[in-house]
Amino acid sequence: MNTQKQLNQIFQSDENKYQVGTLKQKVCSKNPDPEHTQRRKQQRAINETMMKIALLYGELDFHRHYRRVTILDKNLRNTIYAKFIDKLRGLRVIWKGELENPEIITVYWDFKTKATSRK
Repeated sequence: MNTQKQLNQIFQSDENKYQVGTLKQKVCSKNPDPEHTQRRKQQRAINETMMKIALLYGELDFHRHYRRVTILDKNLRNTIYAKFIDKLRGLRVIWKGELENPEIITVYWDFKTKATSRK
């Protein structure tokens, strides 16, 4: 079974999954393309379950006037996703709004975080 299917099955049993509502794509004035987030997810092999895991367990900080979460090893170490640390390390989601209805700006892999944690 591939990683994304396994993550999906584990996420379905996660009791915290109800904290994150429906993910909406935010259309920015700088980039008026409504499919920006969808294309980026597809190009970077990131699915909606991975994004929800990042929103729930990622390290929160702020980027300009948006919220940014990054998955670090310490965030997943004592969770049901511990065996997927290598697969999820460095996933970064930039979003706006509340956790119940986040508006996703973009999503990408932070390769600096991925490389640092491997040492």
